[in-house]
Amino acid sequence: MTPPPAYHFHKDGRVSLPSNADPAAANTTVYGWMKHHVGMDLGRNDPSAIVAIRDECYPEFSGRGFEQRLGERRRTVVFQETIQLYSYTDLADHLAKRLHQIPHWALAIDASGLGAPFSSTLDLAGIEHHAVVMTAGASLSQKGKNVTVAKTLLLENLAVGLETQALTIAHNLEGKQDLLNEIASFELASTSSGNLTLQGGGKGHHADRAIACALAYLSSTHLGGSSVAGQHTPGWMGVKRNAFGLLTD
Repeated sequence: MTPPPAYHFHKDGRVSLPSNADPAAANTTVYGWMKHHVGMDLGRNDPSAIVAIRDECYPEFSGRGFEQRLGERRRTVVFQETIQLYSYTDLADHLAKRLHQIPHWALAIDASGLGAPFSSTLDLAGIEHHAVVMTAGASLSQKGKNVTVAKTLLLENLAVGLETQALTIAHNLEGKQDLLNEIASFELASTSSGNLTLQGGGKGHHADRAIACALAYLSSTHLGGSSVAGQHTPGWMGVKRNAFGLLTD
C-alpha cells in the first residue's frame, strides 16, 4: 500500500507537497489549503447554534514528472453545538473561545433583526466576520462584511451541497441526527402574497443548527472560496483539540 503524501501545513493555512528540493521540481509547487468555515445562528428565545465546516483541498502529483495539481475539494461538517445564553457579551465570549480552538477560520453570523447589535459586539471584540441578513426574494449581495441573502437561496445552497456531496457530515459528529432532522424539517410554504418560502416545519423544529450550517456553507461557496486568512481571536490563550483538530474544553 502506498503511504499518504507527507504534506506541509503552513502557518497561514496553505498546504504544499514537498518535492525533496529536486532542481527539476522548481516552480512546480501548487498550494492547497485547510481552513474552517464557521456559521452562527443567533437565538432569540430559542438557543443559538454554532456549526463548523472543515474545507480542505490538497495538492497531488499529476503523474507527469514533478508536475502538481489540486486534488478534490472536501467540505465536511465537523462540529455543531447549541448554546442557551442571553447576554451578547456572554455569547461573544463563548464564540471567541470556540474560534480560538479552530485553525484558520472564517465566520458568518445571522445578523437579521437582533443580530445587528451582536455583530457590533463582535466588531468591538476584534472578531472578523460576515454579517448576513436574511431576506425574502432570491438574491445575494455583499458590501464589505455585510451580506444580504434570500433565505430560500441560503437553504437551497445548503441542500444542493448535501445532495451533490460537495458537503458531507462527519460520520461520528456528535448530534449528527439532530442536525439532519433540522435540515429535513424545512418545507415550502406559501405566504399571504402567494410567494413560496422555506421555513422550519413542525413543532420543536427551531432549525438553529440548520441555519448555522447553511451560513457556514455559504461562507465556503460565496464569501471567501478557497482563500486562506490567518484570523485570530485576541485575548484567548491555550488550545486543546480533539480527533478532528478542533474544539474541546
